Amino acid sequence: MEDWIKSGKHGTMDWFAKDRAKEIRNEFKHLGFEPVSVVVLGYVYRSNQSETLLQSLPSKISRYALGDDYHLVLREKGQHIIKILKERYPSFKFRQSVDSLPIAEKVLAKQAGIGWQGKNTNIIHPKLGSYFFISTILTDMDLNPEESKMTDHCGSCRRCLDICPTNALEEYKLDARKCISYQTIEDRKKVNLENPDLHNWVYGCDLCQEVCPWNLNVAMRNGVETDDPALLPRKFWKDNSFWDKKEFLETEFESLFKNSPIERIGVDVWNRNWNGIVEPRK
Repeated sequence: MEDWIKSGKHGTMDWFAKDRAKEIRNEFKHLGFEPVSVVVLGYVYRSNQSETLLQSLPSKISRYALGDDYHLVLREKGQHIIKILKERYPSFKFRQSVDSLPIAEKVLAKQAGIGWQGKNTNIIHPKLGSYFFISTILTDMDLNPEESKMTDHCGSCRRCLDICPTNALEEYKLDARKCISYQTIEDRKKVNLENPDLHNWVYGCDLCQEVCPWNLNVAMRNGVETDDPALLPRKFWKDNSFWDKKEFLETEFESLFKNSPIERIGVDVWNRNWNGIVEPRK
C-alpha cells in the first residue's frame, strides 16, 4: 500500500497518505487502546432483485449503492455484536470500523481467512463470491485464533483484467485514477473528468466483479443473496420519470438519496456523472 501511495495511484484520496493514517494502518496507533486481535465480518449485498433491475436500467449503478448506505447498516449490526462482547468481556475494549478507519481491511480479511485477494484486488470467498461488504472489530483481547490460510483460486483467469475498459487493473494491482468507480465517486471535480467516457456508469462500476467466475458461476449456483430489505433497490430506480430527467435539483437529490451511499458525492458530482452518460441513455 505504501508503494501504491508513493506511485500516486491513490489519486486525490489524500487521506491514505497522511502520517496519522499511516500510523493507524501500519502500527494501530491513535485508537484509544492497543489492539492485538481483529474480528473480520462479511455481509452479502447481492440480490436477485438488483440483478433483474440492472438488466432493465438504461444506465448503470453499482449494486451496493441501489439500497441504503451500508455504513449505517453494518454499523448498526456491529454495535449489537459489540454490546454482547462488552457484556461478556467487560475488561476488554472493542472498536468497529466500516471504512471509517484507515486500516487495511482487505488485508485483514485475507489474513482472517474470509477469502483470497483476487486479481481485481477484491476479496473473493470460495462459496459467496465477492459481492459482500467488510467490517472489522478491533480489540485488545487476545483471541488466539488458528492461523487461516486461503488459497488463491484465480489461476490463469484474467476476465477482470480484460473487461476493464480503462485498463485500471494489472494482476493484483489497481490504479485508482483510471478506475470508473474512482472517477464517478472520489473524483469530485465538478467538470472535466480525467476520463470523460464513463462507459454508461453513473455511480461506481461492477464490471470486474460481474465477469468473475466466482460471482457468475459459483455464487449464482449457491443462491447467494441478501434478504436484508435495507440493501434491496429503492423503488425510484424503476420510475421512468427518474431516468427522463436532464438534471437534478439539490432538493430532489437529497430526497432520493438520503441515507444512500450516493448521498456523499453531492448533487453537483451526480449531475456531472449523469450528464456524462446522456447520449448512451438515449
